Amino acid sequence: MKPENVLRQRILDAALDIVEEQGIAALTQPKVAKSAGVRQSHLTYYFPRKADLYVALLEASHARAEGDKKPAHKGSVSRDWTQEVAALILDRRRMQFFLGMILAASEEPDLRRIVAGHMEMLQQKLAAIFGRSETDPAVIAFVDQLRGLGLRALLQGECPGEAAPDLAGLAQRLGLVTGKG
Repeated sequence: MKPENVLRQRILDAALDIVEEQGIAALTQPKVAKSAGVRQSHLTYYFPRKADLYVALLEASHARAEGDKKPAHKGSVSRDWTQEVAALILDRRRMQFFLGMILAASEEPDLRRIVAGHMEMLQQKLAAIFGRSETDPAVIAFVDQLRGLGLRALLQGECPGEAAPDLAGLAQRLGLVTGKG
Protein backbone atom coordinates (compact mmCIF):
# COMPACT_ATOMS: atom_id res chain seq x y z
CA MET A 1 0.00 0.00 0.00
CA LYS A 2 1.33 3.44 -0.91
CA PRO A 3 2.25 5.73 2.01
CA GLU A 4 -0.58 8.17 1.18
CA ASN A 5 -3.07 5.29 1.18
CA VAL A 6 -1.73 4.10 4.53
CA LEU A 7 -2.32 7.54 6.04
CA ARG A 8 -5.79 7.79 4.52
CA GLN A 9 -6.66 4.34 5.88
CA ARG A 10 -5.32 5.27 9.32
CA ILE A 11 -7.60 8.33 9.34
CA LEU A 12 -10.57 6.20 8.23
CA ASP A 13 -9.89 3.54 10.85
CA ALA A 14 -9.69 6.19 13.58
CA ALA A 15 -12.92 7.83 12.40
CA LEU A 16 -14.72 4.49 12.21
CA ASP A 17 -13.55 3.53 15.70
CA ILE A 18 -14.89 6.84 17.06
CA VAL A 19 -18.25 6.39 15.34
CA GLU A 20 -18.61 2.78 16.47
CA GLU A 21 -17.64 3.53 20.06
CA GLN A 22 -19.18 6.98 20.60
CA GLY A 23 -21.65 7.60 17.78
CA ILE A 24 -21.55 9.87 14.78
CA ALA A 25 -22.16 13.01 16.87
CA ALA A 26 -18.73 12.49 18.44
CA LEU A 27 -17.03 12.63 15.03
CA THR A 28 -15.09 15.90 14.94
CA GLN A 29 -12.00 16.81 12.95
CA PRO A 30 -9.86 17.41 16.04
CA LYS A 31 -10.91 14.09 17.58
CA VAL A 32 -10.27 12.14 14.38
CA ALA A 33 -6.91 13.81 13.80
CA LYS A 34 -5.80 13.14 17.37
CA SER A 35 -6.96 9.53 17.28
CA ALA A 36 -5.20 8.94 13.94
CA GLY A 37 -2.06 10.72 15.11
CA VAL A 38 -2.13 13.26 12.26
CA ARG A 39 -2.55 17.00 11.84
CA GLN A 40 -5.98 18.32 10.91
CA SER A 41 -4.52 19.47 7.60
CA HIS A 42 -3.94 15.81 6.69
CA LEU A 43 -7.55 15.05 7.46
CA THR A 44 -8.82 17.87 5.26
CA TYR A 45 -6.38 16.92 2.50
CA TYR A 46 -7.86 13.44 2.21
CA PHE A 47 -11.43 14.44 3.12
CA PRO A 48 -12.02 18.09 2.12
CA ARG A 49 -15.73 17.95 2.93
CA LYS A 50 -17.58 16.22 5.73
CA ALA A 51 -19.56 14.36 3.06
CA ASP A 52 -16.30 12.91 1.69
CA LEU A 53 -15.43 11.45 5.08
CA TYR A 54 -18.95 10.10 5.58
CA VAL A 55 -18.93 8.37 2.19
CA ALA A 56 -15.59 6.78 2.98
CA LEU A 57 -16.93 5.74 6.39
CA LEU A 58 -19.92 3.99 4.80
CA GLU A 59 -17.57 2.02 2.58
CA ALA A 60 -15.13 1.29 5.40
CA SER A 61 -17.96 0.19 7.67
CA HIS A 62 -19.11 -2.38 5.14
CA ALA A 63 -15.60 -3.57 4.45
CA ARG A 64 -15.00 -4.01 8.17
CA ALA A 65 -18.30 -5.84 8.68
CA GLU A 66 -18.04 -8.10 5.66
CA GLY A 67 -14.41 -9.06 6.11
CA ASP A 68 -13.62 -11.85 3.72
CA LYS A 69 -17.18 -12.93 2.95
CA LYS A 70 -17.79 -14.03 -0.61
CA PRO A 71 -20.87 -12.60 -2.34
CA ALA A 72 -23.71 -14.95 -3.18
CA HIS A 73 -24.09 -15.86 -6.83
CA LYS A 74 -27.11 -14.44 -8.58
CA GLY A 75 -30.04 -16.79 -8.39
CA SER A 76 -28.61 -18.95 -5.64
CA VAL A 77 -29.90 -18.42 -2.13
CA SER A 78 -27.03 -19.28 0.18
CA ARG A 79 -27.76 -21.10 3.41
CA ASP A 80 -26.26 -18.32 5.50
CA TRP A 81 -27.95 -15.32 3.87
CA THR A 82 -30.10 -14.86 6.97
CA GLN A 83 -27.03 -14.53 9.18
CA GLU A 84 -25.50 -12.00 6.79
CA VAL A 85 -28.70 -9.96 6.69
CA ALA A 86 -29.20 -10.16 10.45
CA ALA A 87 -25.62 -8.99 11.03
CA LEU A 88 -26.22 -6.08 8.69
CA ILE A 89 -29.65 -4.99 9.91
CA LEU A 90 -29.98 -6.16 13.50
CA ASP A 91 -26.58 -5.12 14.85
CA ARG A 92 -27.19 -2.17 17.19
CA ARG A 93 -23.90 -0.40 16.47
CA ARG A 94 -24.33 -0.66 12.72
CA MET A 95 -27.91 0.59 12.95
CA GLN A 96 -26.84 3.51 15.15
CA PHE A 97 -24.08 4.32 12.67
CA PHE A 98 -26.44 4.22 9.71
CA LEU A 99 -29.12 6.29 11.42
CA GLY A 100 -26.45 8.84 12.29
CA MET A 101 -25.52 8.95 8.61
CA ILE A 102 -29.15 9.48 7.67
CA LEU A 103 -29.42 12.37 10.13
CA ALA A 104 -26.22 13.92 8.80
CA ALA A 105 -27.50 13.46 5.24
CA SER A 106 -30.66 15.39 6.03
CA GLU A 107 -28.49 18.49 6.37
CA GLU A 108 -26.27 17.96 3.31
CA PRO A 109 -27.75 17.37 -0.17
CA ASP A 110 -24.57 15.73 -1.53
CA LEU A 111 -24.50 13.27 1.32
CA ARG A 112 -28.25 12.65 1.00
CA ARG A 113 -27.77 11.41 -2.58
CA ILE A 114 -24.91 9.18 -1.49
CA VAL A 115 -26.81 7.69 1.45
CA ALA A 116 -29.84 7.12 -0.79
CA GLY A 117 -27.59 5.28 -3.26
CA HIS A 118 -26.17 3.26 -0.40
CA MET A 119 -29.67 2.27 0.68
CA GLU A 120 -30.43 1.18 -2.88
CA MET A 121 -27.36 -1.06 -2.81
CA LEU A 122 -28.94 -3.11 0.00
CA GLN A 123 -32.01 -3.63 -2.16
CA GLN A 124 -29.82 -4.61 -5.13
CA LYS A 125 -27.80 -7.05 -3.01
CA LEU A 126 -30.91 -8.74 -1.64
CA ALA A 127 -32.53 -8.86 -5.06
CA ALA A 128 -29.44 -10.65 -6.36
CA ILE A 129 -29.52 -13.12 -3.47
CA PHE A 130 -33.11 -14.02 -4.36
CA GLY A 131 -32.54 -13.91 -8.13
CA ARG A 132 -35.07 -11.10 -8.45
CA SER A 133 -35.19 -7.59 -9.86
CA GLU A 134 -34.47 -4.80 -7.40
CA THR A 135 -37.85 -3.31 -8.35
CA ASP A 136 -39.71 -6.52 -7.47
CA PRO A 137 -42.44 -5.53 -4.97
CA ALA A 138 -41.57 -8.51 -2.76
CA VAL A 139 -37.92 -7.40 -2.54
CA ILE A 140 -38.99 -3.84 -1.72
CA ALA A 141 -41.39 -5.10 0.97
CA PHE A 142 -38.66 -7.33 2.41
CA VAL A 143 -36.18 -4.44 2.63
CA ASP A 144 -38.80 -2.17 4.22
CA GLN A 145 -39.63 -4.81 6.82
CA LEU A 146 -35.93 -5.38 7.51
CA ARG A 147 -35.47 -1.69 8.23
CA GLY A 148 -38.38 -1.80 10.64
CA LEU A 149 -36.87 -4.84 12.37
CA GLY A 150 -33.56 -2.99 12.61
CA LEU A 151 -35.22 -0.02 14.27
CA ARG A 152 -37.09 -2.29 16.65
CA ALA A 153 -33.86 -4.08 17.61
CA LEU A 154 -32.17 -0.74 18.21
CA LEU A 155 -34.97 0.65 20.36
CA GLN A 156 -35.64 -2.50 22.36
CA GLY A 157 -32.01 -3.11 23.14
CA GLU A 158 -30.71 -6.44 24.21
CA CYS A 159 -33.57 -8.75 25.12
CA PRO A 160 -32.17 -11.93 26.70
CA GLY A 161 -34.04 -15.00 25.59
CA GLU A 162 -35.90 -13.20 22.82
CA ALA A 163 -35.65 -15.07 19.54
CA ALA A 164 -34.14 -13.34 16.55
CA PRO A 165 -36.62 -12.46 13.81
CA ASP A 166 -37.36 -15.30 11.41
CA LEU A 167 -35.89 -13.75 8.27
CA ALA A 168 -36.23 -16.94 6.23
CA GLY A 169 -39.90 -17.13 7.22
CA LEU A 170 -40.41 -13.49 6.25
CA ALA A 171 -38.77 -14.11 2.86
CA GLN A 172 -40.95 -17.20 2.42
CA ARG A 173 -44.16 -15.29 3.28
CA LEU A 174 -43.22 -12.70 0.67
CA GLY A 175 -42.61 -15.42 -1.93
CA LEU A 176 -38.87 -14.78 -2.20
CA VAL A 177 -37.86 -18.31 -1.22
CA THR A 178 -39.56 -21.65 -0.96
CA GLY A 179 -39.32 -23.68 2.22
CA LYS A 180 -37.10 -22.25 4.99
CA GLY A 181 -33.88 -21.75 2.94
